[in-house]
Amino acid sequence: MLGGGLQLALIPAPLIAAAIVVFALSPRQAPLARMVAGAGIAATVGLLAVEAAFLNGSGRIETSLGTPVAGIAYLLRLDLPGATLGLAAAVAGLLLLLESDRQTREVSALLVCVAGTLVAALAGNVVMLAGGVEIAGVGTLLMTSATRGRPGRGGLVALSLEHLASLGLVVAAVQLLSVAGTTDFAVIPAGAMGATVAGPWAAAGVMRLLSPAFVPIRGSRVPTAAWATTGAIPCGAVVLLRLREAAAGPLPESIAIALAAVGGVAALLAVVVALRRSDVPVIAGRALCVIAAAPVVALTGIAGAAAGAAVAAGIGALMLATALTPAWEHIARGRGGTALAAFSLGAAGSLPMGFGITALILELSATVSIGRPGAALLAALGLAGVLGAAAAVQAGSRILTSKTDVTISRYPSVLGAVAVVASLVAAVLPATTATSVLTALSAGGLTEPIGAAAIRTSAGDWSGGYIVVAFVIVAAGVWAFATLTGWAVVTGSTSRDHAPAATARPLGLGVARRLRPAALRGSAWLRQIDDWLVVQPQLVVVLGGGILAILLLQLIH
Repeated sequence: MLGGGLQLALIPAPLIAAAIVVFALSPRQAPLARMVAGAGIAATVGLLAVEAAFLNGSGRIETSLGTPVAGIAYLLRLDLPGATLGLAAAVAGLLLLLESDRQTREVSALLVCVAGTLVAALAGNVVMLAGGVEIAGVGTLLMTSATRGRPGRGGLVALSLEHLASLGLVVAAVQLLSVAGTTDFAVIPAGAMGATVAGPWAAAGVMRLLSPAFVPIRGSRVPTAAWATTGAIPCGAVVLLRLREAAAGPLPESIAIALAAVGGVAALLAVVVALRRSDVPVIAGRALCVIAAAPVVALTGIAGAAAGAAVAAGIGALMLATALTPAWEHIARGRGGTALAAFSLGAAGSLPMGFGITALILELSATVSIGRPGAALLAALGLAGVLGAAAAVQAGSRILTSKTDVTISRYPSVLGAVAVVASLVAAVLPATTATSVLTALSAGGLTEPIGAAAIRTSAGDWSGGYIVVAFVIVAAGVWAFATLTGWAVVTGSTSRDHAPAATARPLGLGVARRLRPAALRGSAWLRQIDDWLVVQPQLVVVLGGGILAILLLQLIH
């Protein structure tokens, strides 16, 4: 470990060196580009992990690289939230490089995304934070235009929206300099966080978290995770976490209400898109990512340990959701690829098979703690969570029943497979995740683990591991029962030349048709008995009296 804080400046150095080399390579040298970029990202991950280990669970390391303008310094700072998000983005980028179809332009864009995220994670003031967010935005534009070699209109519109939102950080910096004379996160006075500062600052982070809603899909062959997990989402999370840290309490009431409204409306609109376009996994998956981001946006303006734990859990679930996107955007051949895609959609849709359900419970519990003013937000987030799970089931079933395309990739996505395992482990062992990742993102938000499979927070208790295990057991039992009885749990579209087998029918529909005549006869008999009892009340009295007499005689003797 180097002294004087110089080690912080050296953390992104391997990335910058690798980017210089990769930008000089030709498109035919893609394997060499992946090797150079992989070495650079691996070196950065190692340096960042070593420095994070020296934090000993708390504290921070700061250094200044100079003050070019009075009041504005090149200030770097490393703490647990920044280190956690920086490591997550860098590891995701490294896993994306393991796929053999990465082109040289995609590799260079990936390096820019990771470099921007690291600068934002290491930023010690608002100015450095704005610079890192802008670099990551350029990486997003390069990534979405890597296939055609030039940005399309959709990419330019998306970058324009993100850039306009990033100007909010510049506006906040100017306001802070005029009011407090500094933009350093550690010394910003709480009284300086008015609506004119907190509003533009929050807009920069919200636009990054909701970027899956407007970054173009058509014309881009790269997965959403290539720019979202490595750039947009971690940068948006850093912006909002720094805002909560600088405010050291609730945001101004007008900003808190606006954030809650934006989060609730975004969740409802996204769930409508997910349900209507469940036949297109790419669009449905993007909508599920927006649903995961909405509670983080809505709870950012709320102070307290409950909201802190919920925001931290939401950020973790959103990072995992975007990391899962390659599994259903580029489905691999064979049953393994389709199963991975369907499972990933379920995990992203907050079904009890991934960390999303844990985050959703904590977010709803935190919303309940707001009281009556949060009733509308609770209804919006709860409805979006339930209907989002239904949309994930629909999209997953369509993937399982659709015919395999011969042009799809040969092997499943490495990042998607790792994200599935991580999400499942975090769901089965939520206490392990709570005492490590969530505590790093929100210090003081979690109180104690109940056990390896359950956590207790000020936002409520959650025994996620038991629920996940029970869900898997019930699902396996239903599948086995359907297999033994010859029913098909999911059915696909059949052609006119091939009629469906007589023994294969949708699970539940055939049972309902068989039970319908018996149910109708039973209903008619009950109606006749009810009509007869109406005119025969003495029979009920005699029967009741006889039963009571028998019981009393036994007690007397």
